[in-house]
Amino acid sequence: MENSPPKLVSLKRSGEFRRVRESGASFSGKWLVMGVWRVQGAEVGGTSSSGVRFGVITSRKVGGAVVRNKVRRRLRHIQREQHGKILGDVWCVTVARFRAAQATFAELEAEWRKLAKRAGVLPS
Repeated sequence: MENSPPKLVSLKRSGEFRRVRESGASFSGKWLVMGVWRVQGAEVGGTSSSGVRFGVITSRKVGGAVVRNKVRRRLRHIQREQHGKILGDVWCVTVARFRAAQATFAELEAEWRKLAKRAGVLPS
């Protein structure tokens, strides 16, 4: 059996995304905006909600459904690859800007890493 990458724990509820936006820090680049919130176990009600969790936001400005899903798949793949390198318990929301559809996978990956390093969630 092949070694499959770890399954990501996703942010799903609007309240979780709002918590990252209101309580966390935001870092922006040409194609992406990354919101990061450092989790404190007591703040989220126990260990089941803590840990590394990811969310992706792609608005209709990015493009049609096919284009948005392509961007989402690319971002989830990048997050899955970097999951083991994340420092500490953080919730990370990646917002695709309207230009993200024109970026190549390598450009999105480089920008995601750059923003994560600026946010302090990846080692330098």
